[in-house]
Amino acid sequence: MEKSVPTGLITLLNTALYTLALIVVTTLPASAAEQQQRRVALVIGNNDYENVPKLEKAVNDADAIAEHLTGIGFTVTLAKDIGRRAMSRAVLEFEKNLQEGDVALFYYAGHGFSVSGQDYLLPVDIPEAGAGDESMFRDEAFLTNDLADRFLRAGAATAILILDACRSNPFEKAGTRAIGGEGGLANQPLGEGIFVLYSAGQYQSALDSLGPGDASRNSVFTRNFLKQLDTPNASIIDIAKATQVAVRDMASSIGHVQLPSYYDQILGNVVLNPSDEPTASRGATQEFQEGSTVAMLPRVDPLPKEGKGKPLANFSRSNAGWQVTISLPEPAIQFGYRIGKDGDFVDTGLTTSIDRETGRPMPVTWFSLPGDQPAGEIYVTWRDKRGEEAGVFPIRFDPDDQLKSGQKQILDQLWTSWIGFREYNGLKVYFTQLISFRCAFEKVEYALDESGDFQTWPMPECDPSNPNAVPENAEIYRDIPGKTRSMQVIVTWYDGTKSPVRNFNVKY
Repeated sequence: MEKSVPTGLITLLNTALYTLALIVVTTLPASAAEQQQRRVALVIGNNDYENVPKLEKAVNDADAIAEHLTGIGFTVTLAKDIGRRAMSRAVLEFEKNLQEGDVALFYYAGHGFSVSGQDYLLPVDIPEAGAGDESMFRDEAFLTNDLADRFLRAGAATAILILDACRSNPFEKAGTRAIGGEGGLANQPLGEGIFVLYSAGQYQSALDSLGPGDASRNSVFTRNFLKQLDTPNASIIDIAKATQVAVRDMASSIGHVQLPSYYDQILGNVVLNPSDEPTASRGATQEFQEGSTVAMLPRVDPLPKEGKGKPLANFSRSNAGWQVTISLPEPAIQFGYRIGKDGDFVDTGLTTSIDRETGRPMPVTWFSLPGDQPAGEIYVTWRDKRGEEAGVFPIRFDPDDQLKSGQKQILDQLWTSWIGFREYNGLKVYFTQLISFRCAFEKVEYALDESGDFQTWPMPECDPSNPNAVPENAEIYRDIPGKTRSMQVIVTWYDGTKSPVRNFNVKY
């Protein structure tokens, strides 16, 4: 069934979109030294989208590109069907591993879209579009210009981006690779030293296949680009022109107009497949492991700048120690915590309950700490339903504040049990509950029968090492007149605030 984009979003986007396979190149003049440069590549293919139509050939395209790049000497990291977190980590790891003078190549196949002339790549967990959602997409997607800049800043001498990122509008028709408007990404010049090759002209759609009888596993653009990539000593201009002609002829055979266009602002030539390299000098491909395992990573990573929310912690103190309960902002398949900045995470295991969103057992998100645990940072992390790390979140633990605020929360929620009445050799009132949670307040006052004559009930000192124990010398109860019909209680909390006047009726 076809999906459609709200009119407001189409109006905002339809002037900026067209289909592309983008090649961004900054260059050094070709020389013998160029042959000795490390050549590294990150290749991503996304088919399995959650909220927009799935694609069929993006992963195949990524596999083929990775194989060809390996064959001509690149060391390749291959990632498939990854969400925002994993995609961000894959780019970060690639960037961190770059060395001065490297040739860095980034290939992406999947959905892409453009807003206000800027092109974005979509991870598989991109939310569904709605009118006025442009800012949300900017936060959840990846800006192509930013990727090229990051690789160059990391020390790469040559940064190459190859993006087969559009197939019309994914909200209108399954099997396409663009979002919003008339189709495609924006024809945006990126500056000196850059070469851009688009899989189709502006507002043209790029074909995944030539129809039901087309047995190729790759898109029309990528299959032709791969043939040119294998040509020894071909410059980037040679590859672009040959691909342009081949794609145009192939698309026109079924009456479709698809003419790849390019933008050239490079100095000198770029050769991806030099012929004087030894034939046996092949590269290697390794698959990006994010999401393939649920083992906790041992290192601390920076807090994510964007995400679905932060976890909340609840600390509960008993005479046995601390119970820490973490509330996560999303479904998870694994959870872990660590005390302090260094060391390994503790995997808390799984419950016997199934999460309907993940279809897997929910992780245990609570753990215990000793009663004398000092103040400090507790770090928590989890893996979302795709198996991707959510990041590392610090939670401040202040035992004095948590003890008092935790007891206050309990008393606020269970105020009807603050006091109790009992008829035994006269009428008695018991303050046992308040005494058990005395660390939460500075003073307790009471009055009989709405007289307004409040008196202070004597309370023992708070004992943080044994906070809920009732001391032997504590005044637990007191005799009150047998004709008493009600009692009013006010608590002055540890932070100076006061509770409402709570009324308790005597029941016989």
